[in-house]
Order: sequence, then C-alpha cells, then structure tokens
Amino acid sequence: MKNLTAIALFVAAGIATAGSALAQDHKVTATVPFNFTVNGRTLPAGNYTIGNESNTPRILSISDREKGIAVMATTVPDNSVSADNKLVFHHYGNQYFLSEIRTANSSMSCHLTTSKQEKWARAQAQEASVRVNSDVLIALK
Repeated sequence: MKNLTAIALFVAAGIATAGSALAQDHKVTATVPFNFTVNGRTLPAGNYTIGNESNTPRILSISDREKGIAVMATTVPDNSVSADNKLVFHHYGNQYFLSEIRTANSSMSCHLTTSKQEKWARAQAQEASVRVNSDVLIALK
C-alpha cells in the first residue's frame, strides 16, 4: 500500500512539473530607434522586451522597463517560419506601426490587428500620393 501511494505521488509530481515546463514564456528583445504605435498607443524609441505565454499565445506584451512602459496587444498567430528573427513595422509618412513578429522557430510569429489609427494613416498617405506600406524591419536579439 505504501508503494502504491509513493508511485501515485511521484506520478502527480511529474505531471505538475511537466505542466509548468510547458507554460514557459517566450520573450525576445529589440532596440527600436523610432517612435511606433501598437494598439492605438504611441510608444517612444527604446529597448523593448516582447513576449507571450504559451497558454495565451494570442496576447502579446511589449514593455520597456527603463521607461515604465507596458502594452498588451491581441495577435493572430502565424505558423510560418522566418529565416531570421525580426519585427516588421508599416511605415506611413513619419508614423510607424508594429505589424508582425517573425521568428525562426515560429513560437512567437504573429500578425497584429490593424488599428483605426493605422488605417487613417494609410488613407492619408494614399491621398497624398506617398508610397504606402513600405515595411521597416528591426532585428530581434
């Protein structure tokens, strides 16, 4: 009976450990040299940590500890694999909008939804006959 109890406890501990190992966070860092917009909020240039948790892969957190900035954004996962890790920004005039995260292992690859602010900026750029949607890429660390 003692052996059966010991085995049950061992199995329970193994399952608990496996569950916490699967729920590890995915995080990357990037230095963004310009102000940019995420989810309708403009963020200053800086050193950002970007991540999500495996149990909530559609929610992305973007933060700069030095400046006390933290933003959450809903994303659409993208299972494609990129050759290198990078952030993709849409650029209209002097405005930059975070659009995608591309990673080599696809664990964080995603698209951000287009905000009303970005749609307005795109329309303004088209109306002014400015080149629309020239992507800017920033390498992830």
